[in-house]
Amino acid sequence: MPFDSLSHKRPWRDNRMNILDELRQKAEEKKRALHEHKTQEAQHEKTYQKILLPKMQFLFDSFQELIEYLNFLEEPVLVPHYSPKYPHFGTLFQRNYKINTDGRMGMADYNRLMQINVRFLCEAEGSFSYTLNGKSLIDKEHAFLFDRGLRFQQKNRGMDGALFIVERKIPVHFRIMVDYKKAVLKVGIFNHENFQVFQKTFMPEQLDDCFLDTLLGYFMRRDNRFIHPDISAQDRAAILDYIAPFHNGGDGDGEAMLAEPTPKIADPIKNLFSKFQR
Repeated sequence: MPFDSLSHKRPWRDNRMNILDELRQKAEEKKRALHEHKTQEAQHEKTYQKILLPKMQFLFDSFQELIEYLNFLEEPVLVPHYSPKYPHFGTLFQRNYKINTDGRMGMADYNRLMQINVRFLCEAEGSFSYTLNGKSLIDKEHAFLFDRGLRFQQKNRGMDGALFIVERKIPVHFRIMVDYKKAVLKVGIFNHENFQVFQKTFMPEQLDDCFLDTLLGYFMRRDNRFIHPDISAQDRAAILDYIAPFHNGGDGDGEAMLAEPTPKIADPIKNLFSKFQR
């Protein structure tokens, strides 16, 4: 074969090898990435199954039991001063509890819990009204009431006035969600007090007995340690002393605050506290 013919073929062969090397390198990189992804997914699943799922199942069981008791007893939690901004709400009653785990109205697989939603109402009979002036103020008020899920009517008056008629009914939402990839739980609380929206992330090691104790305590409006944990030891001790009658059935003045429990459902709320690590 002539030398010229060989010299013409070598660049083509070199180019072919370069292309194959490039594709081979990309394939190896993709294999490594897939392996790393598979390893990460396996670790995520292991953490979920061993740590997060048991906590979610216990939280669900606790809330479901709590809600069954509350709906059966039909003894609403009093909310005397829900919002300083809207004092006309007056004293409201926390009741009508519902729970779901699919984000709608049903229940997801108990062995694959990714979220827990507890909804209820703070409500009372009737409505109240007030007048605002100025388009900007009126638009802002309309957006706020709508965003907070309130039932209201807006009746425009004149060029820049509006009458708002607001029902005394506030929807409240507690939500606990698993962040699968980050291996954490996210808690969101909507409208529980003064129309606040609260969100916080918890690491697995934080999901201890104190977590459930403070969460249920806040849910039942016995204290607000869940959203205000950074308090002094002295203040914390004072709070614990104050709520002790609620947890233990009470003596003296504490008994006057609570109805006498029946044997089968004796202080059901107490039974849900301090069980989280079982």
